[in-house]
Amino acid sequence: MHRIIASLAALLLSLGVVNAQESGGPSGSGAAEPTTPTLEQLGDSVRELEERTTRNEDDLARLKAIRISGYVQSEWQHFDQTTSAGGRALYSDSRKNLFTIRRGRIKVQHRLGDVMSYAIQTDVTEAGVSIKDAFISMSLLPRDGLRLDAGMFNRPNFEVELSSSAREATERSQVVRAFYPGERDLGVMVSSRPELAAGFAPRLQLGIFNGPGTSREVDAIKDIAARVSVPVPLGERSPVAFDLGGSFYYGGIPQTGARVIEFADGAADTVDNAETGGMAGFGNNRNIGVESQIRLELLPIGATVLRGELLSGQRATAGSPSTPATVGMVRTSDGRDSIRVTAGTPATPLVIRRQMGYYVYLVQNLGDDLQFVARYDFFDRNTDLAGAEVPSAGEAASSVLGIGLNYTWEKIRLTLYYEMPRFAADEAIQIDPSTRRAIDAMRNEDAKDNKTTLRLQYRF
Repeated sequence: MHRIIASLAALLLSLGVVNAQESGGPSGSGAAEPTTPTLEQLGDSVRELEERTTRNEDDLARLKAIRISGYVQSEWQHFDQTTSAGGRALYSDSRKNLFTIRRGRIKVQHRLGDVMSYAIQTDVTEAGVSIKDAFISMSLLPRDGLRLDAGMFNRPNFEVELSSSAREATERSQVVRAFYPGERDLGVMVSSRPELAAGFAPRLQLGIFNGPGTSREVDAIKDIAARVSVPVPLGERSPVAFDLGGSFYYGGIPQTGARVIEFADGAADTVDNAETGGMAGFGNNRNIGVESQIRLELLPIGATVLRGELLSGQRATAGSPSTPATVGMVRTSDGRDSIRVTAGTPATPLVIRRQMGYYVYLVQNLGDDLQFVARYDFFDRNTDLAGAEVPSAGEAASSVLGIGLNYTWEKIRLTLYYEMPRFAADEAIQIDPSTRRAIDAMRNEDAKDNKTTLRLQYRF
């Protein structure tokens, strides 16, 4: 109603000004008196203004339903050269140093009321353009009581779901990259965050995914992933915030052969496969994890965050750990489609490796703009082998200590991060270039393979 009154007042004022101009001046100079609009004219003008206002409000509502966000990470990387020409260090890189666009994300979201939403995110770098997210969300209960996501999105895991634009370290940990390669997958997931008490709202997630990540699905095996995160109630005035959680993953890749390779007593052993048809392979990729985060508001310089996660499980790959099995469809002699697993080495069965890893963050805010971060990251690629039993770096245990600084100014963040990898005792494999075999005398040497990253990020 107030909009109509304001519009009517403006209309009357404008009509008075127009009539005064048409009459040649004020009434005292011999000009005709201004014409007063009729009620019908006023009503038509008010209706026109109402229609125009309604159209503008509809257009504004459509625009407000669309949200565009993203970030660009431009960085310089420097790799120390390895001490041996044939050596294989964790971060050795023949390019020595380079400029690169690590991530160039553009995310478009559209919301239909409080029930439905849609999101698509692309990644634009010098390597090309790829789709990172494309999913639909449906709120089945209000206030995050129950939500359904369908499409391509992050699998439920603590560090996977921590955005690369907000994560304090430049990359995710070794074990998370191994157990959740590419972070995303195609499937459906239900999640819930019910507020069971004041300040106590645990988060639960359960999803079913294709399994091969963002690659095209070619088999009937589906992977199951779940996560729960529980805030520990310490009171609203407590200077400590504490979360606990856990994750679970169960799936696999098809196993069509009658034999698999497993490890026991420090050596590989070819054993009979339990089953070779139907859902054979379901469960050969699996892991469980525990997670925790503590935020302390105790120091006058800023908040302190301690964050960590431990993951343990197994993965199925082809004969070479660096060459994963390829799963594809083939046409049999009788004209039917069939699943075939092509190993890295011809006629080599799948290899089952038990693996374990963890990471720990220490983040200290230094005022409002500066942040110090240290992360210790450990990953054992084969827990059944140790020391001299390890035949290659692909089976070794390694740790990475990273330290860095993040400086944030409005939408810009500057990161300086230094990583120092090191292999476990007797597992720093370096290869003799002439024989292509491990040099036993160098198994304990720490190769010169540290990495420096200087990153400039703009987020909008």
